[in-house]
Amino acid sequence: MVIGLTGGIGCGKTAAARFFEPHGFVIVEADQLARQALNEPASLAAIEARWGRECLRSDGSPNREWIGRKVFADTAERTFLESLLHPRVAVLRAQATADRKRSFVVEIPLLFELGLEGTFDAVVCVACSDAVRLNRLENRGLSREQAVARISSQMPISDKVKKSKFVIWNDGDLDFLQAEVDRLVVTLRQ
Repeated sequence: MVIGLTGGIGCGKTAAARFFEPHGFVIVEADQLARQALNEPASLAAIEARWGRECLRSDGSPNREWIGRKVFADTAERTFLESLLHPRVAVLRAQATADRKRSFVVEIPLLFELGLEGTFDAVVCVACSDAVRLNRLENRGLSREQAVARISSQMPISDKVKKSKFVIWNDGDLDFLQAEVDRLVVTLRQ
C-alpha cells in the first residue's frame, strides 16, 4: 500500500507521517527527495547558470535560505525550480517505493498541484485552521509575511480537503494527532 500524504505548509504533515511508522509504514519525504535532487551536479549547474554564484554556499552546496526567498517571491522562479526538480523527484520517489511487500506513506506537500493523486492507493490530507498554520510557521522562524507568501503559493487547503479520500484535522495537540492517525490506519487496512 502506498499512501499519499499531503496538506498545506504548517498543517502537520511531518508529525502525522511519524505516527504511521509504528504501524509498519515506511515514510518517504518528497522534500527530502527534492533536497537530494537539488544537490545533484546537474541541478547545481542549472541553478547557478540561472541565478549566479550567490545561490550557492562557499562549499558549492545550495543556499536553501537564499533559494527559498527567491522562489517564494517570484512565481516564475518557483516554476523554474519546480520544473527542474520535480521530474527527478518522481524518479527518486518511484525507486523509494518500489518494494511492494512494504507499505509506504509518501509525504508530498504539492501532491495535487503536481497531479499525482492517481499514483497512490489513497490520498490523506492533513489540515488545520489558518490561525494555527500561521502560528506554527512563525514559531519556525518565518515572519508573518514569509508565512503568508508560502501559504499563498500552495493550493487552498479547502481544495486539498475536497480532493482527498481521507482528512486528518490537526488543530489539536500531538496526542490527538496520533489518535487520529491510529484510527485512520485501522480504516486503511480494512
